[in-house]
Formats: sequence, C-alpha cells, structure tokens
Amino acid sequence: MTRRAWTLSLLAVVIALATLMTPPMVMMPFRPQGPTELKIALAVLRFAPLLLAVALGLAGWAVVRAWPRGWLRRAGTVFALVIVVGATGLARINMFEKMFAPMQGPRFAAADATGLEGETIVMTVALGAARRAYPVHVMAYHHVLNDVVGDTPLVVTY
Repeated sequence: MTRRAWTLSLLAVVIALATLMTPPMVMMPFRPQGPTELKIALAVLRFAPLLLAVALGLAGWAVVRAWPRGWLRRAGTVFALVIVVGATGLARINMFEKMFAPMQGPRFAAADATGLEGETIVMTVALGAARRAYPVHVMAYHHVLNDVVGDTPLVVTY
C-alpha cells in the first residue's frame, strides 16, 4: 500500500471510530461528566454525519489510490473501508434508546410485600386514594415507566 493510501486509510478509521465511540464513552450512565468533555461529545454528535462522510471519502479515495498496486494493498484499504462503513452504520443507532428502554409490564405490590429494604429511596405519586412508589435504583436504569394511577395515565421518568 502506498504510504499516502495507508495514511488516509488509518486516518479514516481513526475519525470513524472516534466519532462512534466518543459520545457513549463520555455520556456513560452513572459516571460524572465534566463540562468540557460533554461539550466535545455533543459537538461530535452534532457533526457526526459530516465527520463520517469525510471518513468514508478518505477511505474510498485510499482504495482508489491503492487499487493498481496489488492485491495486498487493495485488501488493506478495503478492510479499512469496511471498518469505516461499519462504524458509520453503528453511529446511526441511538444507544441511549437501547439502554434506557421503557419498562415493559411493570409489576406492583404492597409496600410490605416488595422485599425492599427500609432505606430504599423511592419516588412517590399520590392521586386521590391511589398511591404508587417507584424505587430510584430501578428508575435510574430504565428512566421511563408508563403507569396508570387511579384513572390517570402517567409517564414516570428519572
């Protein structure tokens, strides 16, 4: 592979993987984020389509440059292009929607039948005579719960 084609392929892979991995690594749940790293992650999310288009262009151009130089050079640049295409596809998935899916079919029980420790922190709702308590450690994982308290539909979120 020519040095330029190799450099372009490597640069394309670095751009694509950095674009794919920066937001989830910074915005990881239950981990504090600093204001600077959060700004960077949000900027990467905002400009991800442009960054990935640049990476695809670089990887594609590297394949074109290396094509006449033999099968090994072609294979290397095509492999880099496949990585960039894969990262581009994965970047389209909103991992936070997957991580914090609404709880399906929640079950409720009387307070003394839950098995929760007395120190468990809960969020509560009281509408008329109807009462509900939602353990924070469960809501911190799911973040969204659809419920009906009395006759009132609710979306509980944390």
